[in-house]
Amino acid sequence: MDKYGIHFRSKLECYTYEAFMNAGIPVKYEPKHFTLLPKFSYMGENIRPITYLPDFLGNGFVVECKGLIGDSFPLRYKLFKYYLHKHRSKMKCYLVRNHKQVDEMINDIQKMLNAKKDGKKKEIS
Repeated sequence: MDKYGIHFRSKLECYTYEAFMNAGIPVKYEPKHFTLLPKFSYMGENIRPITYLPDFLGNGFVVECKGLIGDSFPLRYKLFKYYLHKHRSKMKCYLVRNHKQVDEMINDIQKMLNAKKDGKKKEIS
């Protein structure tokens, strides 16, 4: 689905992007692959890396939109959370599966961003 000059892989991703735009929350769509397990060789066999490409990255959060969950996703998502833990990331992960969950996530992120702004104002005072 092409919209806003972006090729979204699903209607849910497009809805999520529009929700971010309407809320004034800046995000990037599929900006970066994370290498969860690097490539390696085992007894002469080249093993491909395991990577993860989140749908959206924002300031302090990552979002995955999944209407249908395939076989490899649960393990890949768990490995991604381990990657964040290992790198001591404070990014919050969201897995949204429908419009209602997207709307709830937007509200949660707005609260988080407002709390960060309020904390900076207190530091300045």
